[in-house]
Parts: sequence; structure tokens; C-alpha cells
Amino acid sequence: MSSTAYIPFSEPPYIVGLPSPYYKDTHLRWQKACRKFVDEHLMENALEWDTAETVPEHVFETFAKNGMLLPTLPAPLPVEWLKKLGIHEILGTVKVEEWDYLHTAIYADEVCNSVDGRSSNCTANPALDGSHRACRSFG
Repeated sequence: MSSTAYIPFSEPPYIVGLPSPYYKDTHLRWQKACRKFVDEHLMENALEWDTAETVPEHVFETFAKNGMLLPTLPAPLPVEWLKKLGIHEILGTVKVEEWDYLHTAIYADEVCNSVDGRSSNCTANPALDGSHRACRSFG
């Protein structure tokens, strides 16, 4: 178990160290890197952008530059095409050929939880542009 105290059921079990038949080491590495990226590039201004219902252009550029638009593609990723473009990993943690739908789900979870201290809202997520309506219907 992790030494960090968590509120029960506030995080998926694999994050707090419980075994899972589905999540591999790549999923945990991806979740940590994705959360760090979201914390650095969305969390600080997410509530402001959510209230304004807009995201500044530089956020799209940051996501694109760091390959964080790729997770919105359906799995499996177009590996040959990405490798021709020189893209072999996403955030230096997951090889494009290892990408699966669980990585996509982790990405969606992290970016949809980017507002108001991990509440459920997607407006500030430039990669899921337009999907905020679906997230808000549940949040």
C-alpha cells in the first residue's frame, strides 16, 4: 500500500497499491505522469477557464507539443504513422505500441478531474473539446 493517506474510494485501487488483473506497470506510470502534466498545465487556471468557458490558445500548443492530444485517438494508436513522425512514447512513459484503452481511460479521468481539486468537469480540457457537456451531466 502507498504511504500516502487517501480518502477511501477516492482513487482507483491500483493507484493505492492494490493488485489488479487489468492494470499493468505502464498504466501506473502513465497515471502519475498524466496527473503531473495536468497539475502543471491545467490545475492552476482550470477554474477560471471553466468559468469563462474558454481555454487560451497556448494551452492547446502545450498539449500538442507534449503529445497530449494523442491520447484522444482511439486505441490502438497508429504506431507506424507515429513512428514515421518520430513519436515513440507519450510523456516519456508509455511506448505508442503499448497504448490501450485503459491508458485512454486514465487520461480521460485525469483531465476531467482537473477543476476544483479533482471534481468532475471537462471544460478546461483542450483535448476533449466539446465533451464537457457529457461530463457535466454526471457531475
